Amino acid sequence: MSREKAEKRAKALDWLNLLLKASPSMSRIKAVEETAVRFDLSPIEEEWLLRQLADGGLAPESPTQ
Repeated sequence: MSREKAEKRAKALDWLNLLLKASPSMSRIKAVEETAVRFDLSPIEEEWLLRQLADGGLAPESPTQ
């Protein structure tokens, strides 16, 4: 993976984490979709973000999920 792509993923992951913490009522899927649009992520990169949520538990789940 190129350094540029790695940096893009890292920035998207940071943004996603901040978004989930700032908007706890937002669904994780919606947060990933918004992050993907903001960072112009490919479907593979979007899937990677979803896996990070599942594997790493970035932000605490909201009580409504």
